[in-house]
Parts: sequence; structure tokens; C-alpha cells
Amino acid sequence: MSPDSVSRRAVLQATAAAAVTAALPGCSGDRRKEATDAASTIARPPTATSSNPTGSSPTGSSSTRPGTSSVSGPGRADWRALAASLDGRVVRRFASDYDEVKGLFNPRFDRAQPRAVIEAANAEDVAETIRFGQRFGLRSRPRSGGHSYVGASTADDGLMIDVRRMHRVGYDAASGIATVGAGAQLYSAHAALAVHSRSIPTGTCPTVGAAGLTLGGGVGVDSRRHGLTCDALTGLTMVTADGTTRHVDAERDRDLWWASLGGGGGNFGVVTSFRYSTHAARPMGVFLLSFPWDRAPAVLRGWARRVRVMPRSVWCNAKLEASSDGSTRVRVVGVCAVGDQGAQAAALERAVGVDPTSVSTFEQSFMDGVRYFGGGTTSARTAFAAGSDVIATMSPDLSRRLAQVIVGRAANGGSGVVILDPLTGAVSDQAVGATAFPWRRHVADLQWYVGLPLRPSVTQVRAAQAWISSAHRAIAAESVGAYVNYVEPDRRIGAYYGPNLARLRRVKAAVDPSGFFRSAYTV
Repeated sequence: MSPDSVSRRAVLQATAAAAVTAALPGCSGDRRKEATDAASTIARPPTATSSNPTGSSPTGSSSTRPGTSSVSGPGRADWRALAASLDGRVVRRFASDYDEVKGLFNPRFDRAQPRAVIEAANAEDVAETIRFGQRFGLRSRPRSGGHSYVGASTADDGLMIDVRRMHRVGYDAASGIATVGAGAQLYSAHAALAVHSRSIPTGTCPTVGAAGLTLGGGVGVDSRRHGLTCDALTGLTMVTADGTTRHVDAERDRDLWWASLGGGGGNFGVVTSFRYSTHAARPMGVFLLSFPWDRAPAVLRGWARRVRVMPRSVWCNAKLEASSDGSTRVRVVGVCAVGDQGAQAAALERAVGVDPTSVSTFEQSFMDGVRYFGGGTTSARTAFAAGSDVIATMSPDLSRRLAQVIVGRAANGGSGVVILDPLTGAVSDQAVGATAFPWRRHVADLQWYVGLPLRPSVTQVRAAQAWISSAHRAIAAESVGAYVNYVEPDRRIGAYYGPNLARLRRVKAAVDPSGFFRSAYTV
């Protein structure tokens, strides 16, 4: 019998549910109509994004930037003039769909009240909006899929520049290059490219937007074979704080290009489109193994050894889970070439040196695999708290500490998980300073995650974040940093960039000297 399709966020949110079958890197949610036309026009996604300490609006959201002359703010005539200048739409607070349009994936940030949401239709709309924001001292936050863990794409009294109308995906067969609008969601992008039997390396959550994922790096099931999402980039179009539209690649705006390869979204400007090299969309062999909990440290050590040496065509992650009923689980899920799944499951078992309690192997077509790992074609809004660590190696002490953190969570009646995604294979092809993404010589990034009720209380959010903070402390001796796409509150920004932070700040000073794009989470 085929295992149920379970996404990462579904797994993460419902950690107490016995029906969960695997540690998978996607989002949960309802089924969604697939993209069907060869022209690759992607439907506008549902509302979506992110996370902040107590459920309040994100910090750093002051509407008047330093150096801006004191103004009373735009009047009705100013708003009308802005709307008339755009091909897109201005959604202000009195609009009937304001709450829907401004909503992020994580309902914890629903209380944020941007002055307006600008549904930009093209780069010219973005430039006009930035100039408007500069004129009236209104900070602007770009929003794509809206999955930021800290709600970074919204701010009280600022402008949300929503790029979801820019969602088209095109493919040039002669060059093998895909052009993807910054507002495209991952499932729709894969569906559009699959028409041409092509793909790009991405994460798996179907409603994550192209912009945030790519600009922060982009880890997923293709990472070991094809590298990060940003490693597939060949160019992008960005509107910077001066309202200039820049076509950026390795030959033009080289510093900005470097910074865009893993330097994080919202730092340097608003990207409107990306250009990626593509690879063949292949069917998938899948293998899933569960192990006895008392051997969890050995499983982690064996997994870490295996991801260092296994063929690049193979990917697998590991997951430790605590459930509110006090139970704990350890599992590994992997992807490989069709027909190789049995051999890869056996190779993992040998590396671990522990007999699994269950083994499952099966095959999927490419798009069935996308739906399987994404938990469907869309994802429902989900409240959660999360964070990350990056590790260079898996020592015996670290493996024990990770298991102890999960045991402690379960013993206290809490649910929570840690997922370990490999950073080996093609991820390590780049030098540490070749791109802004610094974790090129490390075994894994760890995501800590606690699912919450759809409308969590401040107490619930703080308790979840307190556990994540305790997890950071427990492995602090071996954590070298964190993954910027899993940004979290109260973490120093340098943790996400390692030795690349100084150069990122120099690029920031050059392209945004007044700090127009600024929050608690920008460089």
C-alpha cells in the first residue's frame, strides 16, 4: 500500500497525530486546481505567509524613515494619483478585501495593519510605489508567497508591495532557461515547467513564493543533485530603493548579483522576475525508514555519514518528533532514481547500523512526487513557531543532545520536531564566499518547529519560542549559525550570514544608503 502524502508543514503542525507517515519538506493544505496550459500562466495564489514573537506586527515597522522630511502622509488625491499610475491595484484599509489581501501564511501576523497593499502588476508599478513610499516616508515591504517566519513582508503603517500578480512562468527550449515571476508559487511553477519536462531545484511547500525562497538560498529534495534554488539563477530583475529597475546577473551589477544569491529577501530591493537554468523533470524513487527511538543518536550519526558519501542523485533527511501524548519518533525519508529506492534504503540501514522498525519504498511520476512531498497542490494557512541551526558535523554528543531535546519536549506534554536537511552534494560545489549563502561546508541545517492553534494566544506562542530557544542553547557548542529562510525573532542577524555579513552590508549601503528597505531582519 502506498504511504499517504504528507507535507513538511503538515507533519510539523500535527506532530501528535499518529497518521503522520514521514518527515517531508512541504506544506499542508487543500487540493488546488493545477496549472494546465502550455503557455504557463499561473493563477493568482490564495493569501499566505509567516511568524513573530508574540503575534503582534513585526518590529522595525516605523512608517517614517530617518532623513525623510516630516510630512502628514499621503492624502486622498495622492492615493488616487498612485492608483491611476499603476497597472495593478491599491488596496487600502477600508477596502472590503483588505484583510484577505494583507493576510500572510501564518495567522499570527493578522494584526499587522499596512497603510496599503499595492498589488503590483509589473516592475513599473513597483518603481512607482517605491517612489511614492520615499516621498511620504512610508516603508515598503515586498511580499511574494508570504511565508516569512517572522512576518517580514508586512508592517504597521507601511506599504506592502505584493508581487503575486507577477506569476507567469515561461520556458525557452533553445537555452533551457525558465523565466519565473517573483510572485509565482512553487507548485504552479513546477506544473508549468513540467509541460516541457523541465524543473528547477526548489523547496516543496506548494504555496511558497519564488522570491523569498530563491533570495534566501532554497533547500529541497534536489539540493544534493542540482544545488540550491539560488544556484540555478542566471539573472533577475530588481527595483532598488531609488526606483531604478536593474537587470542583474554575473556580468551586470556584480555585487548586487552576489548578494542576491542567498542574501535574503527584503534587503536590497523588490525582485520582479527570475531566470533559472533548468534540469530534466524525472520520476522519483522514494524510501522511508522508521527506527526505534532508543537508537535515535545512532540513526543521526549514520544518516550524517551517509549524506556525505551517497551519490548526488540521492537525497534524504532525518526527523525527530515529540508528540503531546509523550511519544517520540525518528524517521528518514529519501528520494533517488526510479528503481534504486530499495538499494538506497538498504545502504542507509547499513550506515545507521540499526534495524528499522519499518521500511517503505515506492515510485512516483515527477508531478505526483511534487504533490506527495508538498502535501497536495496548495497549503492551508498555518500558525507555528520555528527556528534553525546549521551544523558542520554530527558528533556523538550532538546526536545525544538532539534526542534529549525531543525527549524533554515530549515528557512535558508538548509537540515539536527537528528536521535535518542535508547541505552536502552539489550545495558544496560553491566556495563559501562565492555567493551570499555561507553554509557550503556543512552537513545539515536543522529546523525546529512547533505547530500552534490557528489563533494562538500570546502564552502559547511564547511557550513554543521558549522551547526553540532552549533547543538552540542545548546545541550551541556545535551550531555555527542559522538558515535565513528560517529567520526567527531575537536572533542576531549575523547568525544567518557568517563570514559574508560584512560584504552584504557594503552592498546594502551602496544600493539602499538611506535604509528604505529596513526591518529588524535586514542586514
